[in-house]
Amino acid sequence: MYKKAIFTLLILLLYTYSSHSQITPSNNKIGLDINMPQNKSFNYDSCFALGVNLGMSQVGIHQTWTALETAPNTFNLSILDIANIYYPAYNIPIDLNIDPLETNHIEVPSDLVSVAFNNSTMINRFKTLLDSVKIHIPKVTLSSLVIGSEGDIYMGNNATLWSQYKVFYDSVAAYAKTLWPGLKVATELTFSGITAYRTYAQTLNTNSDYIGVSYYPLNYDFTVKPVSTVSVDMDTVVSLYNSKPICFYQYGYPSSTSCKSSEAMQKQFITETFKSWDKHAAHIRLIDFTWLHDMDTALVSYYAKYYGLNDTSFLEFLHTLGFRTWDGNGKDKPAFVELQCQTKQRGYNTLTISCTTGISENIFLKMLLRYGQTLQQELFQSALQIQKIQFKYIIVQVC
Repeated sequence: MYKKAIFTLLILLLYTYSSHSQITPSNNKIGLDINMPQNKSFNYDSCFALGVNLGMSQVGIHQTWTALETAPNTFNLSILDIANIYYPAYNIPIDLNIDPLETNHIEVPSDLVSVAFNNSTMINRFKTLLDSVKIHIPKVTLSSLVIGSEGDIYMGNNATLWSQYKVFYDSVAAYAKTLWPGLKVATELTFSGITAYRTYAQTLNTNSDYIGVSYYPLNYDFTVKPVSTVSVDMDTVVSLYNSKPICFYQYGYPSSTSCKSSEAMQKQFITETFKSWDKHAAHIRLIDFTWLHDMDTALVSYYAKYYGLNDTSFLEFLHTLGFRTWDGNGKDKPAFVELQCQTKQRGYNTLTISCTTGISENIFLKMLLRYGQTLQQELFQSALQIQKIQFKYIIVQVC
């Protein structure tokens, strides 16, 4: 009777777990923002390999409009020339992010700074930029084109700006699809913007193929929110956009004590992320994790000036987002090991690493089935034919 009860419990668990979703490499994509540590001998190729080995299948390239059009009608597209050689060699598609809006900055050529986004001059100039981009990446596979990064920070609660930007976005997105048939287009907004300005955001995303989100669970003073926030926030995004694939083009959690965080909390953030992602596997297409390495002090100083913020918590937020340290060749933080393990447990890699961070549903199912087979052999020895029939029926249903 004891074994019968255990087996019944196993069958119920099997039904429960088999009905629970889980992300898969074919349906859910992992990105990793690649940057290099202090020692430049540990170069981009070495860093890129770390991402590929853990299951990275897409790469994001972020460029402001002014980085590509450095002066009116003057272009520098060398970064795209490099991309056209590098990524096709690895059969890696890219999410190309071109930003006329970058957080709290407008990034348009100098002669357009005073021009409204819905003005035909502004729109046509961006279309010309897209023409040039198309020429320079003939071999690249675009997994998506993202127009604008965290633009809600610049637009705020200004209804006119949102309306003007929507006209611009819809027009240039439609044009991009004539250049790249079948292209998926998005615009990236912060999680805070998507929720605080949800009506504006939903209107802007009317014609988006993907819902682009940047996600850093922070308080307004750049201290971290509890990792349990992840589950709640993913539920929120999916409830707002349950009919379109969601792509987290930026996604991270700092490890600095100045942000009231730690390396242990950053690791827990990764654990909670995959648990929540499994729940929403049908809705969340991509998470692009930010960054591979901590940001070096020179770049932190640059962004401090760019954003006009010198708050210690903000600087440490930027500095400690990485999953590996910056010094020397860099060292794995616990979060990077956890990222490798969580992806391995879901079939994204075959790394020869020992993972003791928990058991994946697939592994648990195998264990249950193995134990169930042992019980099957014993139960089949029972004299009651009715038990044989019931058991066979259960096994057929489970399989």
